[in-house]
Parts: sequence; C-alpha cells; structure tokens
Amino acid sequence: MDETIVSRTLPPTSRRPPTRPGPHFRTAWWLTGLIAVLTLAAATTGLWRDDLYPGPAVLVARFRGNDLATLAAGVPLLLAALAGSVRGSPRADLVWVGMLAYSVYNYAYYIYDPVYIDLFLLHVTIVVLSATALVLALTELDVAPHAPAAMRWVSGLLILPAVSMIGMYATTIVRQAVTGQVPADVLPLPPAQVHLGQALDLTMIAPPLVLAGLLLWRRTAWGYALGVATCVYVGAYQLNYLAARYFVAEAGAPGVAHFDPLDLVIPALLLPAVLVLLHHPRRRLHR
Repeated sequence: MDETIVSRTLPPTSRRPPTRPGPHFRTAWWLTGLIAVLTLAAATTGLWRDDLYPGPAVLVARFRGNDLATLAAGVPLLLAALAGSVRGSPRADLVWVGMLAYSVYNYAYYIYDPVYIDLFLLHVTIVVLSATALVLALTELDVAPHAPAAMRWVSGLLILPAVSMIGMYATTIVRQAVTGQVPADVLPLPPAQVHLGQALDLTMIAPPLVLAGLLLWRRTAWGYALGVATCVYVGAYQLNYLAARYFVAEAGAPGVAHFDPLDLVIPALLLPAVLVLLHHPRRRLHR
C-alpha cells in the first residue's frame, strides 16, 4: 500500500531514469581508448627518435620531457580513470574528465608551436579527439549535490594559483610593452615558446581554476565537479614540467637545476584540494 501511495504522488511526467550510460558517454569512452593508443604512439616516437623535434637543444629536451611524463603518468592515469568510469565510479568520471582536459592542454603545446614537427597531424588528431571526448563527457556528466559549506576553503586553493599566475604574467607582459624587455621563463626557452606557454596558461589553466573556485564557493554541484577535474588536469601537467626541467638540465642549459622545490608549490596546493573533494561522497545517477 505504501508503495502504491508513493507511486501515485509522483508527478505525471516523471520517468524512471535509464540504467545505461548515455550514448555521449559511451562514445567518449571509445574515443578515450583511441586517444590512449595514439598518445602512446606519439610519446614513444618522441623518445625513440632523437631527430623528431627540430630547434635548439633546450626545446628538444622540453618536448622529450613532456613525452616521458605522458608515458609514465599521463596515459596510465587516463586509462585508470577510464576503467573506473566504465565500472560506474562517479569519482573516476571526474578524474577521467580532468585527464581529457590534460590531453588537450598537453598537445596544444605541440600543435601551436611554431616549429614544425613530423607528427603534427598525429598531435592534431589527439587534441581534436580529446576535446570531442571532453565535450561529450560533460554533456552527460552526473554532478554532485551541493558541496558542504566547510568545503568552501578549497575554493581558495583553486583561485590562489590562478591569481598568482595572472599577476606574474601580467607584470612581465606590461613590462615588455613599456620597456621592450622580452618575458623570460625559468627554462631558457626561445621567446616564441615562452609566449605560447603564457597564452595557453592564461586561456586554458587560469580561467578554469577561477571558475571552479567561484562555483565551489557558491556550493554548486558544478563547482564540485569542475573542482576535481581542474585539480587533476593542472596537477597532472605539473609532472610534465618536472620532467621537462630534468631533461633541459641534462641538456646543459645554464642555470637550470634538475629539480627546484618551488615546482612543488602548485601540487602542494591542489593535491589536498582534490583529496578533500574526492572524499566527499557521491552517487552516480542512472543515465
């Protein structure tokens, strides 16, 4: 009797949600498998062929450091998140989305670099497939309920690196406009690559961090979801920077140490944030 009463009190238009993932999610899963295969091919070729990347030694070293980090961490994290998502883990869904964003950002360096690379079309394919899978996944992503008020402090851990990055870059850009002094990087890359790095950071890292932080402060469901994905995306790419620094130092670049403790500042901020967010209980809704 109780079940009958409850069923009759539901709105006439209510429907039982489907029990299978939607077509966009399933398509994104298949695309992710293809992305992993293509990424393995691209990164392995980059490490195997010494003559693949033209340009100065420091630029070649930077690309090869990226390739090593992609093989050692990027692809395994992507596949692990994909496996968890297929098994139905809502936390894995968010990590998977973050790693797709990582793939877009990572290979944007390759395709927008002014130096022509033999694997250009392969790199373009990886970016296009990653962006497509990311959009498809976001259209059917189940976001969490409102985050608890106590989690608002995490928003500060997301906004702080973005504001610091914007301030640092703005200072060097304004100084260049006024004095003509070309902005430099910790790694002595050519000016064109420094410009590219700043452009990508200011358009693909800082805005997502700020957006996720603001939405999380408002305790919205998307703030929680984007908070996890953005932490994963930015934190994972920091491994690329650590590997690139090591390769650049091995190439003999003057003044570049193999490791700098300051490079751990961003992971030290984002790791607690993502752990706290992932600890928050979630339930994947039936699609």
